[in-house]
Amino acid sequence: MRKYFVAVFFFSAVVVSIEAQVPLTMEEFLASSSKAQSLLTVTNQQIFLGSKPYQLSPLRKVAFQTVSNQLDRTRQGYSLRFLPSNPWEVRNTNSYFKTYEELLRIDYDRKLRESLRTHYLTVIEWIFNNEIYLLKQEEKLNTTRLLTIYEAQRSTDLFDPEEYVELKISQVDQTIELEEATFNRESVRKKIISLYETAKSNTIDWSSSNIIGVDMIETILNRSRQEKPVTGSEVSYREKQIELAMRKWRLEKSNVNIGFIQTEYEPFREENNRRPWSISLGVTIPLVNPNKGDMAQRKLQVIEAEGTLVETKREQAVAKEIVYEKMQSLLTRYQDVSQMMKSLDSNQLQAAIQQLESNNPVTTLRLKSKTIKLKMLLKRLEHDLLTNYIEFLSLSELLQAQPLVNYLSPSLSQLDSQGR
Repeated sequence: MRKYFVAVFFFSAVVVSIEAQVPLTMEEFLASSSKAQSLLTVTNQQIFLGSKPYQLSPLRKVAFQTVSNQLDRTRQGYSLRFLPSNPWEVRNTNSYFKTYEELLRIDYDRKLRESLRTHYLTVIEWIFNNEIYLLKQEEKLNTTRLLTIYEAQRSTDLFDPEEYVELKISQVDQTIELEEATFNRESVRKKIISLYETAKSNTIDWSSSNIIGVDMIETILNRSRQEKPVTGSEVSYREKQIELAMRKWRLEKSNVNIGFIQTEYEPFREENNRRPWSISLGVTIPLVNPNKGDMAQRKLQVIEAEGTLVETKREQAVAKEIVYEKMQSLLTRYQDVSQMMKSLDSNQLQAAIQQLESNNPVTTLRLKSKTIKLKMLLKRLEHDLLTNYIEFLSLSELLQAQPLVNYLSPSLSQLDSQGR
C-alpha cells in the first residue's frame, strides 16, 4: 500500500511539473483582456439596467390621513390622497436611462481598448526585457573570455594593460547591469501574472522572432493613414455624455408634482342627512420651478461635456500626428542601425579578420562586443517602434475593432474575445 501511495505521489508530481512547463501563448494572454475587472463592472451595470429598475410607477405617492373634526372623537374623518406621476418625468426618466445604456455600450469599447493596450504593451515589455537580459548575459560572457585571453597574453607583446583594466571595470558594470536586467525581467513577469493569473503556472517564451516585422508595421502605418478616419469610441463617448447631460437637465425640469386626487370619508355627516363621501382634485400651477438649482448644475455639466468633446477631438488628432512622426524617425534610425549590423556581419569583414597578421582572437571578441552593443541598440529601437505602433493603433481606435485582431502577429490573426 505504501508503494502505491509513493507511486501516486510521484505521478502527480510529474503531472504538475509537466503542466508547469506549458508555454503561455501570446494570443491567450491578449484574449484575456476581455476578462478585465473594469469590463466586468460595465457588463454588470448593463445587466442591471436591462431589467429596467428605473421605470416609474403611475403613482408617485399614496397618503392616508385622518382628521378629528373639532377635536371630537365621534366626528372623525378619513382621507386617501393619490399623487400621480408626472408623465413628462416618466418619459424623461426612461430616455435618460436608455441613453445611459448606450453610454455603457460605448464605455465597454473604451475600456476594452485600454485593457488591450495594457496587455499589448506588457507583451512588448516582456520581449524587450527578456532579450536585453539574454544579450547582457552574452556580453558579460564575451568580456570574461576577453579577460581570459588577456591574462594568457600577460607575458607577451600583445598584452595591453590599459585595455585589461578597462575590461575589468566593464565586467563590474556589466554584472550590475545584468542584475538590473534580471530584476526588470521578473518585474514584467509579475505584471503578466497580475493581468492573467493563469500565467503563474506557465512558461513565457515570447520573442521578437515570432511577432510582426518592422516592414509590416510600416505598411500598416501607411495604410491606416490613407484610410478614412474612424469615429472612435472616445469621441462617441464624449458626444453621448453631452446627450446624457441634456437628458438629465430635462429630467430635472420635469421633476414637478403635477397635483393630487383625494377621496374623503366623514361618517359624522350622515347625522345631518349628508353624504359622507367627497372627492377633491388639486393641480400644481408651475409658476416657479423648485428644481432651478439642480437644473443649473446639469446645464453646467452640459457645457463642461461640450468643452471636453472639443478638447478630446483636438488631443486625439495631435497625439496621433505626434506618434506618426515619431515612428517615422524611429524607422529611419532602425534602418540605419540594421545596415550597420549587416556590415559587421558581412563575409568580407569576417574574412579580413581571419587574415590578420597575428590572427589574434581578441579582435574577433572585440568585434562581437561591438555587435552585442549594436544588437541592444536595435532592441531598444524595436521596443520604441512597437510601443508607438500600439499607441498609434489605440489612437486610431483599431485595437478594439471587431473582430479582434492580434496586431503583433505576422499574419494579423484573429483573437478569441472569450466573452462578448
